[in-house]
Amino acid sequence: MRKVRISARRVVHKYVELDVYVPNTIKDADVEEWLIDNTDIYNCRLENKFIDAEYQKGFGINIPIGMSDKEAAEECRYDIILDNVVQLGGHL
Repeated sequence: MRKVRISARRVVHKYVELDVYVPNTIKDADVEEWLIDNTDIYNCRLENKFIDAEYQKGFGINIPIGMSDKEAAEECRYDIILDNVVQLGGHL
């Protein structure tokens, strides 16, 4: 008998969203820095959402928008929303 190895790879991801309220005194250009300095406000809530999130097939690229690094094990971004329209954003 010959040994034959079967290998398989399935890519799955989880995606969650969380609203964080940033003080109005923080300028749009400073939101990223404020979020990085205040991770304690949202990190735990974000992790709890991941626990309940369902796995989905695929890489999760551009879901809904901006997730773009296929090589990264995880991505996190922020989007400033005004009147339900994304105004500005970026990766954290």
